[in-house]
Amino acid sequence: MDLSENNSKCLKFLKDIYEVSSEAETKTYIWGGLISDVAEGGFLREHGDIDGFTVDMMNKLHVLKTIYTERGYLVEFNSEFNILKISMNGLHATFNPLDIDENVAMWRHIGNQGTVFFPSEWLDMEPRRFCDINVYTAGILFDYGFRSIAGRCNPSWKEREKDKMAMAYLKEKIEGMGMDSSTILGKIWSYNPFWAKRGYDPFKDPVLVVPETGKQGEESCGL
Repeated sequence: MDLSENNSKCLKFLKDIYEVSSEAETKTYIWGGLISDVAEGGFLREHGDIDGFTVDMMNKLHVLKTIYTERGYLVEFNSEFNILKISMNGLHATFNPLDIDENVAMWRHIGNQGTVFFPSEWLDMEPRRFCDINVYTAGILFDYGFRSIAGRCNPSWKEREKDKMAMAYLKEKIEGMGMDSSTILGKIWSYNPFWAKRGYDPFKDPVLVVPETGKQGEESCGL
């Protein structure tokens, strides 16, 4: 496969992200635009950055920063929102903490000021092969679900043309699996005190949907 210079850089990042995470005894799941590429087995468009979340990132932070630095990356950490950023050759990747509590995954996308909850079974259980490297992704169910609620996680978010194209692709893939895409929205929700403090409060009493039964549970977010 012929790769553009930018996507060649992206592939190196993905390889290092997998290897560094393995060395640190954790996993980093890629989410966002690259999920469609990985699902199709090749690059579908140019990518300017990489988004991911890392299991138990805060406890692994020192070793992750050390290993990325040893591999030549510029490493920065935003302690207000717990965002780890690595940069090299004009490309960057950012990571947030991911915690897993049995069947529930908790992505802390604004540190302790915002969390997206979703079924942990949506995450890749085993790495995928992409352009001859291993990659863990958050999966197409997560990508569709998060894109559907992105405006509630960040009210300043604006849908772009590439977001519309991604949603159409994801919906087609999900329905091709024999699933109703609308049922996904009952299994992903968010709690955002960051925006609540600013008067944005779309969630009155978020509840957890139990993936095993598909029935709405009574457990609140507990925050």
